[in-house]
Amino acid sequence: MGRIADALKRAELERRQAIVSDEPDSGGVAVAAPSATDLGTASRAVLSPVQDPNAPAAPDLLDIQAPPGPVVEGLSESLVPFYERSSLVTEQYRSLRTRLLSQNPNYEHRIIAITSAVPKEGKSVTTLNLGCILAEIRHLKVLVVDGDFRRSSLAHMLNQPTGPGLAEVLDGKATYEEVLRSTPIPNLMFIPAGSTGGRPAAELLTAASATAAFKRMQNEFHYTIVDTPPATTVTDVGIIGQMCTGVIVIVRLHRTHEGAAKRAVRLLQVNNIPIIGSLLVGRDAPSAGYYGYGYGYGYGYRYNYYRYYDYVQKDGETKKP
Repeated sequence: MGRIADALKRAELERRQAIVSDEPDSGGVAVAAPSATDLGTASRAVLSPVQDPNAPAAPDLLDIQAPPGPVVEGLSESLVPFYERSSLVTEQYRSLRTRLLSQNPNYEHRIIAITSAVPKEGKSVTTLNLGCILAEIRHLKVLVVDGDFRRSSLAHMLNQPTGPGLAEVLDGKATYEEVLRSTPIPNLMFIPAGSTGGRPAAELLTAASATAAFKRMQNEFHYTIVDTPPATTVTDVGIIGQMCTGVIVIVRLHRTHEGAAKRAVRLLQVNNIPIIGSLLVGRDAPSAGYYGYGYGYGYGYRYNYYRYYDYVQKDGETKKP
């Protein structure tokens, strides 16, 4: 736990310095922050800082598809790799991709869960952007799955119907083929969360159908990226993580507290879930007005976040009160 403590202390120090610099007498100097850190048992950070955003792509990126067309109606602007192929944010997501691919030289099929310590950390945006950047490589088949049954958002960001989805597959109300959908992004497929119909999410995720569904995802796709609820709020990620290759923990600069991050790591470790690493997202300083190296987080991003429990169950549907 030494690495997470040291990294989060540095981030907290940066946060305090940024707050001080934002005061009238400070001159408003923005303080830069580290771009990645290592959490839990991971031997090294998932993402390294991008030193030169104009540098040519790494060798593994040579098989890249043609630039996307015009803006797609309904497709969230938070998909920076789709809309801004040459932006600094996109390059940093490519840095994350390079690190993941370097850890998997034989292209073994992997399922990676994305979680955070607490809500509003940017995990859903990270999930989509990571899926989008992986799908740039033509020979990779990539799937993004919304595994957050309580506060699903990926369908909205992709302009897709919210159901049926994974919940219906696990409940036996829909087939795998019925919920698997294509997206405007070549090579990227999508499965929405769907509706649990009032059944506990943990009950669905521990059914035999869940293991079979995740096994099929792994067999059919090189990379499956699963958006999950925050690790400290519900037990879902502890169950989903058992069916995944590993988990990436999102830590948001100026928001995530050290205690919450440590607790999330401990919960994952208790469940024997491999922590691939972590991704530190956020902007340079609270007053900067833009994201200097947010890895897609908030770059042209207009989708509204709500508190995790702002949604309630009513007549089997998830609605905002």
